[in-house]
Amino acid sequence: MQSRDSANDSAEYYNRAGAAEFMRRLSDETLLMQGPMGSMLMSEPGAEDIPPAFWNLAEPQTVRRIHQLYEAAGAQVLLTNTFQASAPALERDGIAPSAAEVNRAAVDNARAAHGEVVVGSIGPCGIEWMREDSPEFRAARAAYREQATALLTAGVDAVMLETFCSIRDLQPALAGAVDAAWGMPIMVSFAINEDGELLGDGLTIEGAVVFAEKHGAHAVGVNCCSIAAADAAVPRLVRAARTPVMVRPNAGLPLRAEDGSLAWHEEPLSFANACIRWREAGAHLVGACCGATPRTTAAMSDALL
Repeated sequence: MQSRDSANDSAEYYNRAGAAEFMRRLSDETLLMQGPMGSMLMSEPGAEDIPPAFWNLAEPQTVRRIHQLYEAAGAQVLLTNTFQASAPALERDGIAPSAAEVNRAAVDNARAAHGEVVVGSIGPCGIEWMREDSPEFRAARAAYREQATALLTAGVDAVMLETFCSIRDLQPALAGAVDAAWGMPIMVSFAINEDGELLGDGLTIEGAVVFAEKHGAHAVGVNCCSIAAADAAVPRLVRAARTPVMVRPNAGLPLRAEDGSLAWHEEPLSFANACIRWREAGAHLVGACCGATPRTTAAMSDALL
C-alpha cells in the first residue's frame, strides 16, 4: 500500500491551479467535452480488436490526432484515452508497460492537442468483490488509487470515474480516487437505462448521486445512455445534485460495415439540439459518448455558441 509520505510527494506535482480554474468554469458555464476515444480507435482500419490503451505508447500520433480533431471541433474539455488503463485492465489486455507509463503517455497525448482542460478517464477495473474487508476490495481500491495517482501526477485537471453501472463497482473506485486526489476534483458518471436507473443494480439516479457526493464526488452525471434517457435524467440530476451535472449519451449500438469494421449511426443534429435542452435544464458539462465523432462535437459546439 502506498505510504502517506509517498502519496504526499506525488501530490506536490498535481495541477491545482488548473483544477481550481476548471471547477470555477464548471460552476459558471456549460462546457463541451470531447467525444469518445475507444470507438474512434476501434474504427481505425484493422483495429477492432486492439485495446484502446495500447495506442497510447504504440501509436501516440493516432491518439494525438483524434484529440486534435476534437479540439478543432470545439471541445473545451479533453478526456484521456485511459478508460481501461488500470493495472488489472492492462494485464487482462496483455499490455506490458506499467499503469504509470500508459497513463502518463495518455496525458501527454491529450496535452499535445492544447485543449483548455484535460480530464483523466477511469473506468471499472474488473475486480469483483463481496466484502469491504476482503482482499479483492483492497486490490480494487489500490488499482484505482494507482491509476488516479498516475493521471494526477501527469498533470490532469481532474479525474472522471465513468460508465459505472452499480454502487458496488463505484465504491472501491471512489475510495481509491479519494485516496489519491488530495483535494483534486473527482467526477463520477453513471451508465443508466431508459428509466434513469443504474444498469447494474437498478438504483435510481437520485440515490446514486447522493452516494457519490457523500463519498467525495465534485461533479456527477450520466454517460453511455440514449439521448432520450439523458433528456429525462438531466432535470432529475439537477434537482438531486449539489455539485455540477454532466451528461454524455452515446450514438447507439454499432453496426458491422461492409469491410468488417464497426460503424455507428451518428446523428450530430440530434446531439446539437439535445445539448441546448441539457444546458437549459442546468447541465454544466455536455458531450457525446461511444459512437460519436468530431462531427458531433462540432455540431454541439455550434449549437452552444
